[in-house]
Amino acid sequence: MGSLAYSIAMADGEVQNEEKEIILKLAQKEFELSDTDNEWIKKMFEQLATSKISLDDAYNYAIDVLEANRHDYDFDDEMKKKCVNFMKRIADAFSEISSSETSIIHRFEEDMSRF
Repeated sequence: MGSLAYSIAMADGEVQNEEKEIILKLAQKEFELSDTDNEWIKKMFEQLATSKISLDDAYNYAIDVLEANRHDYDFDDEMKKKCVNFMKRIADAFSEISSSETSIIHRFEEDMSRF
């Protein structure tokens, strides 16, 4: 979820500190994450930002991980909906959802239809 959230947050060009905090709260609420899971997402975000990973690279990494582990994650239709809702909530957290954020969300929905 960290790299997926990062790709949405990067859609407007940069990730603000406020966005990170909101994303962590949304992730914990939406997916009922433990403190350890939330800390892992926070560290992944920091690593992606420090490494200046592009939006596309972060997104592709997220898709690769989800696809490779879809059975371990119990990635059913309900979980796919949760992920899409999570992405929409991130995109809507600071202002209206931009066209680039909408594009990533649609791309994710199309990619999820593969598995």
